[in-house]
Amino acid sequence: MSAILAVCGEAFCAMVSDGRMVEEPISGQQPKVISEDVPKVRKVNRNVLVGFAGDTLAAVQIINALDEYNTQYLTLEKIVKILCQKAPSVRVQPVGVRLLVGGRNRKGQFVLTTLGSAEQYVPQTQPARAGAYLIEGACSHTEIGPWLEGEVKPQASAWRSLDDVAHTLDGCIAKLAEQDKSVNTTCFRELVM
Repeated sequence: MSAILAVCGEAFCAMVSDGRMVEEPISGQQPKVISEDVPKVRKVNRNVLVGFAGDTLAAVQIINALDEYNTQYLTLEKIVKILCQKAPSVRVQPVGVRLLVGGRNRKGQFVLTTLGSAEQYVPQTQPARAGAYLIEGACSHTEIGPWLEGEVKPQASAWRSLDDVAHTLDGCIAKLAEQDKSVNTTCFRELVM
């Protein structure tokens, strides 16, 4: 149902998603497309981004739990806690849900947290390191690891601007869309600096 890619460096966090939502479960070669323009990345506030892949309806219900708060003041850690508390109460299709939360933590450091239904929503947080990028992704019906290794990581050493990062991530989404019919080439981007 979707693809989400995130890159966090020591001074930024960027996320890109596709826009396709398909009916689950997928039967046959061609999935039934429900929408082509569903953004799967949200800027919660000036410090934090949240993105998802998987069961769109379940992910939106989980993320919408943030709307019960004044999001302007939520820290990354509090956002992860809210998502972890809400997620177990939401019914999820067998395709599952994968959430990425990135941006500045309460100490001002850039971090990237992943959590998903396959791991009972136990969050895994990685801090950004000087001279390196945290690169994560999720895709509903395609193993994302090989795409990150083959398409994104080799280009990271040549990044000189945020436009370079966006170009790489958009290109990876486009190549995923060629093979995975649950992904399209409509890209939605968000950035925290």
